[in-house]
Amino acid sequence: MRQESGKVFDSTLFYVIIGIVAAVGVNAGLGAVLHTPMPVVAVESGSMEPTFYRGDILVLQGVPAGTLKVGDIIVFSPSEGATPVVHRIIKINGDGTFQTKGDANSGQFPFEKRIEEKQIYGKVILIVPYLGWVKLAFSDYVLPNIQWVVAACAIFAVLYVFGENIRKFLK
Repeated sequence: MRQESGKVFDSTLFYVIIGIVAAVGVNAGLGAVLHTPMPVVAVESGSMEPTFYRGDILVLQGVPAGTLKVGDIIVFSPSEGATPVVHRIIKINGDGTFQTKGDANSGQFPFEKRIEEKQIYGKVILIVPYLGWVKLAFSDYVLPNIQWVVAACAIFAVLYVFGENIRKFLK
């Protein structure tokens, strides 16, 4: 029995690693094809409802700033290291910078009044409903409770390694 469960664990670990490598590869490939370092993003807020909702996935395409127009939805970083924002262009300033606003927001944030080309990751070209909940579940529930996840994994590992001896001891 021990050997069979070891094979299941080994094959599961193998498939998890293959899945991670495939996801990174697909993301890198999409980034190259779509000309953006961030080709896929998960929507984290309701600021663009009803256009799309929290938990949707957006596919982006990097485009020259000169091709963007009022009405386009872009993903940009308000500042270095900040969480990217997905909002609609509402005005193009005289200096070529952009102003945005979330469809569900009553007004603009100060950082939305002068967005430069270097801040923009791309323009939204496709919306995939619900698929982003996987990422949101991880960031909203797993990461904030990482100590419990690590503890559960440690308990699982101990039971896996010493399970047969524990069963013998309990008999």
